Amino acid sequence: MNKDVRFAGKIGQLASHFPQEWQEYQDWLGDIIAARDVLAERYPAWQVALIFRWRLFYFVTYLASLILLNWLKHLLFESKDLNKKTLSEMDGTMTQSSYRYILQRAATLLAVAELTLCGIAALTGIMLAFYYQPTAMGAYQSLETIAREVANGSLILSLHNIAGNALIIVALIQIIVLFLGREFLLSWFAGWISGILLTLTAIGLSWTAILLTWEQTSFWRFKVELSTVASIPLVGSLLRNILSGGGGINSITLQHMYALHSYILAIAAILLSIAHLVALIFQEQSWKSFETLQGKQGGESTPNSDSLSV
Repeated sequence: MNKDVRFAGKIGQLASHFPQEWQEYQDWLGDIIAARDVLAERYPAWQVALIFRWRLFYFVTYLASLILLNWLKHLLFESKDLNKKTLSEMDGTMTQSSYRYILQRAATLLAVAELTLCGIAALTGIMLAFYYQPTAMGAYQSLETIAREVANGSLILSLHNIAGNALIIVALIQIIVLFLGREFLLSWFAGWISGILLTLTAIGLSWTAILLTWEQTSFWRFKVELSTVASIPLVGSLLRNILSGGGGINSITLQHMYALHSYILAIAAILLSIAHLVALIFQEQSWKSFETLQGKQGGESTPNSDSLSV
């Protein structure tokens, strides 16, 4: 209990660095802390801790969202303080700079989310691998055992599935952001390429996971999609034999999918997510350095597309 209260106090100290938001919402945090004693009288200790921490998480998320929105408003409308340029030049320069910075920061945050989702999927996948059996006779039953008999097995399985699906969604959003910022520095191009490869890898992870449940629906869906692979000109038959193991869909096919999903594609996704984040952080820092240099030279206009474009 004391540990949670101390943690709430640290949140309050951190939030106090933002006087505008903290002045309005400090009573909310006080109510959360005061309500803990009431919760302790009604619920077991573990439920009290869970509810209390969830309320703290919601408070931090809500306050962080307000701070971010206010920061964006300030960033977009701070052009009023620039008195040395004409109104049209000032608006054009600030709009372009803000547009670049918002896209860069959004791309970096999405890359952090992608790496986090890859980590969650990898960690839960390792936990599931202790019990999963990649055989035709044991795959479905092992998943049932994980969901019903293993402690927190259903939660781990759900987290693994949610992380994998969320990775595809975030990666697709990231491609849109990178497309809008295609004119930026060379490291943006590295982020663009690694982002596309990461998206394809995430889709591949989802596709190879189809058969791993060994259910009727997944079996027939995979069979149809395997036929689609076989129809690819020149290499279709070879790919089908590699994926299926040279025959029908059986334990060998399941083991091939498991190896692709758990080792090749999973490791590739982690490496690509790291490379993607590093490229975008480097690009953001490069742009900040360039902006600082421009400011020292007397506030020249932003560089043309020939100097920044890929």
